[in-house]
Formats: sequence, structure tokens, C-alpha cells
Amino acid sequence: MRKYFLFTCVFLFAQLNSFSQKIWTLKECVDYALANNIQIKQSELSTQISETYQSENYYNIFPSLNGSGSFTNGSGRSIDPTTYTYTTRDIQTGNIGLNSNFTIFNGFQLQNILKQSKLNFMSSKYDLEKIKDDISLNVAASYLQVLYSNEQVKASADRLDALVKQKNRTKLLTDAGTLPAGSLLDADAQVANEEYTKITAQNSLTSAYLTLTQLLNLDSIGDFKTENPKVEIPDESVLNIPVSDIYEVASKTKPEIKSAEYKVLSAEKGLAISKGAYMPRVSWFGSLSSTYSSESQTAVGDPVYSGLYPTGGVTGGGDTVYSPYYSYNYDDTPLKDQFNNNFYKSTGINLSIPIFNGLSARNSVKRAQLNYEYAKLNAENTKNQLYKSIQQAYADAVAALNKYKASEKSVEALTQSFTYTEKKFNAGLITSLDFLTARNNLTQAESNLLQAKYDYIFRLKVLDFYQGKPLAY
Repeated sequence: MRKYFLFTCVFLFAQLNSFSQKIWTLKECVDYALANNIQIKQSELSTQISETYQSENYYNIFPSLNGSGSFTNGSGRSIDPTTYTYTTRDIQTGNIGLNSNFTIFNGFQLQNILKQSKLNFMSSKYDLEKIKDDISLNVAASYLQVLYSNEQVKASADRLDALVKQKNRTKLLTDAGTLPAGSLLDADAQVANEEYTKITAQNSLTSAYLTLTQLLNLDSIGDFKTENPKVEIPDESVLNIPVSDIYEVASKTKPEIKSAEYKVLSAEKGLAISKGAYMPRVSWFGSLSSTYSSESQTAVGDPVYSGLYPTGGVTGGGDTVYSPYYSYNYDDTPLKDQFNNNFYKSTGINLSIPIFNGLSARNSVKRAQLNYEYAKLNAENTKNQLYKSIQQAYADAVAALNKYKASEKSVEALTQSFTYTEKKFNAGLITSLDFLTARNNLTQAESNLLQAKYDYIFRLKVLDFYQGKPLAY
């Protein structure tokens, strides 16, 4: 038993360790976020609720069928429901029934309500897709921020190694008297400053991981690691596509456009529903019922002649009129016989013609008309917002490309300048301050280039996203 327990513990630890060491790709992050994000789960529940309304409105078209039953135990003076005579004894009564109702015509409201619920369901599905798109884009941006922060940490580490080596060379030169002693102090300060920069970069990386794991709804960062693919600069040919062409594709695929269009159709059906209130209503109804009473009795056996009794009438000659009297033996009527004897059925047609209802129908139509106009304006605004977003994304991508190219030229020029400055410093021709200024300028340019690179990549991915292309690096 102990061996089995130890084996289980080792197995579980290995599984947990393998999970914690998992390298997450962008696709895995997006898929995990779509499956676990709370906002998406809430939207999925809203979609399911819309689906239940659709199902409910579908079955509302069919006839209704309801059963009923009751049992009463009474005492005192009451009416026997089976004989309609008064009784003062304790009495138990019961009844059962079955009734049905079917709407034949009500201005096509039931049909339009069903169509509207279908449209609302489709709109909610596209609302869900819109949320998924937003989450996917946020995850992609956060994932890219992690990659950028990783490169920042790596670049800082490389600079720190170079500075440490430069510090060692400076020490040799100062020991040889080629450089003044203050140069070594400047080198120490530069190493300390780069160590601070590296710690800052590591903190930024931790923050980027935290943002990403929160989007994925993970409990903690733990040993969460992302894949570090070699991110190439995308082809800028996408910027040759006109904004109008990108919008043409996006307007046919983006879920927010589809959702707004379905909302317009739903509002149109809402207007038809409200107008149906002006129309007459025709419905059919039917019912089956029966009753039971503990007072109900049935004669058993043959009647027994008990003599004559005066009826209260007289003949033409003045003689009293008599009638034979028979006595009966009674027994409680069985439940089955009572239900059969008291069985009742009915059916009929009901007609309702609206004449005046406090102008409720007219006001309902007016509200529905306003909702319809609002939905059309909202759909138009959604399209306008999409076009503006694509315009902005395109402008951001162009600006990011220009910034990247300028940063690339800056790094190239400052790299050559620093190489020349480094040679002069090693020869003792310039001060350490000049050397450190040249290095800091190059470091800042490299940082700007790295930032511009990832900003440009993300801006192009946004344009790809509007064209329906998958998010991948």
C-alpha cells in the first residue's frame, strides 16, 4: 500500500511538473482563453437563454393542454355538487378536468414572435463571436508584449555582459596608466545602471506574463512560459491594399456587423408584432371534466312496495288521489361510476375584437417604430465605427512602419559611431564620459528599434485580423 501511495505521488508530481513546464504557443493561449474566459462564458449563457426563448415561442404556436384536479373535505351546510341538494353532513368532494386552448388567429403575433426570437438568437451568437474576437486580439497583443519583454531582458543581459567586459578592459587600461582612474568609476557606474535596467526589464516581463495569464483566467503565473519564435518583420505589401477593400471584406465577416443587421430585422418583427394588436383574435377552447361526492348513492336491488300515500290532489268527485310508494336500498356510488355519470365536455370558439384599450396598441406601435429606427441607426453607426477603426489601424500601421524604418537607420548609424568611439576610447583619445554617452545613445536606439518592431508587427496583425486571417506569429 505504501509503495502504491509513493508511486501515485511521484506520478502526480510528474504530471504537475510537466504542466508547469509547458511552453504555450499563441494558438494554445487563444484557445485556452476562449474556453475559460469568464466574459465569454457569460455571453455563452446569454446565447443559451436566447435559444430557450426561441424554443418556447415555437411551442406557443401549438394548442395548450392542461389537467386539473381537486379534493375537498367539508362540514356544515353545503351543496352536494353531484345532486345540487343541501346537506349538513361531512362531505368529501373532488373533481378532475382537462382543458385545451388554441389560438387560430391573433394578427400573426405568435408567428412574428417566433421569427423575432430566432433573429435575437442569431444576434446573440454574433455578439458572442464579437467578444471572442476581442479576447483573441487582446491575448495576441499580450502575447506579443511578452515576446517584446523577453527580448528586452535578453538585450539588457547582453549589454550587461558587454559592459562587464568593457569594465575589465578599462581596469587594464587604468592600471597601465593609459586611462585616468576616474574611467574605471564611470565603468562601474555604467554596469550598475545596466543591472538596474535589466531588473526593470525583468519586472516588465513579469507584468506582461501576469496580464496574459489573467486573460487566460489562470490562477497564478507559476512557471508559465511562452514560446519564443523567431519573429520576422511581416511583408509590408498589406499596406498596398486600400482601406475600402479591407472594409469590404470586414463588413461581410465581422460579427458586430452581422449582429447589428439581425437586430434591425428583429426590431422590424417587433413592429409587426405590435401592429397585430389592432387585429381581432380568434381562439378555440375545449374541456373535459367530472366530479365526485361522498354523498352520492345508488339504489340497489328491486324496489319494495310500501303502500299508498296521498299526492295532495283530488279527483273531480272530491276523492283524494293516492300514489303507490316504494322503498329502495341505497349504497355508495363507486368512484368510477360517479366519474362516468358526471362526465361533462364542452367546446367553443372565442372572438375578441379590440375597440378601445387606452391607446395601448397605438403607443406600442409607436414605440416599436422608434425601436426600429434606432436599430437601423445603430447598424449604420456600427458600420461607420468599423470603417473608422480600419482607417485608424491602417494609419497606425503606416506610422509604425515609418517609425521602424527610422529606428533601424538610427541603430545602424549609432552602431558605426559607437564602434569608432570605442576604438578611440581604448586608445585613450576620448574621456569615459564621451564613451558612455555614445553607448547610452546606442542602447536607447536599440530599445526604440525593438519597441518599433513589435508595434509594427502588431499593427499589421490587426489589419490581417480585419481581413479574417488567423492570429499567428
